[in-house]
Amino acid sequence: MDKETAKRVMAAAGAKSDAMGKPVCVAIVDISGAMVLFERFGNVASYTAAIAEGKAVGSAFTGRDSGMLEQMMQSAGPVFEAIADQLDGRRFVPRRGAVPLVQNGVVIGGIGASGATSEEDEEIAKAGAGAL
Repeated sequence: MDKETAKRVMAAAGAKSDAMGKPVCVAIVDISGAMVLFERFGNVASYTAAIAEGKAVGSAFTGRDSGMLEQMMQSAGPVFEAIADQLDGRRFVPRRGAVPLVQNGVVIGGIGASGATSEEDEEIAKAGAGAL
């Protein structure tokens, strides 16, 4: 994913965060889970940075919304945790608030948000992804 695409996605996520009045951290990663762009919108707890990145990594690796990953973890438990550990250990966070970034039918990365409720984080991530 190129930097200009990431900036456009981030701008849309930031606009949604501002419109909702919700301070969040937003992370955009490429398909390999490498950080492309990160931004903090408002005064949000420092630990939310790692959570936003982990949510984005999970969506990029699997091509699924992180809410679906959370449901899979709840239903498959230890089996899913073992898969997550193999994928990327501590950076893979299967919690609602991220979506894959898909361009022309191909997953190019993921965007994750953290700091508001899980539902609000997901709304912000989806707004960013909508910029594609």
